[in-house]
Amino acid sequence: MSRTSTRTVTFQKSFLLPGMEAPHAAGTFELQMREEPIDVMWEAYHRTLTIMLTSAGRLEAWPVSETDLENALAADQGPDTHRVRL
Repeated sequence: MSRTSTRTVTFQKSFLLPGMEAPHAAGTFELQMREEPIDVMWEAYHRTLTIMLTSAGRLEAWPVSETDLENALAADQGPDTHRVRL
């Protein structure tokens, strides 16, 4: 049986995730984590992450790896290299 949990992540600056054509504006976003059981002799799960991005009244589900999300959040602590024009 799969299990799903959610949490929020906040970007203080505009950010760019792999596969995005342009940076996304800063904000607080919902992160959905889904864990599917792996068929092995011990309890193990495969985790997939989806960040729910909002822009101009539109909601977009964007798949992201844990590593890419961690890297984007770490980069958020440094200088703003992805300025978004509003």
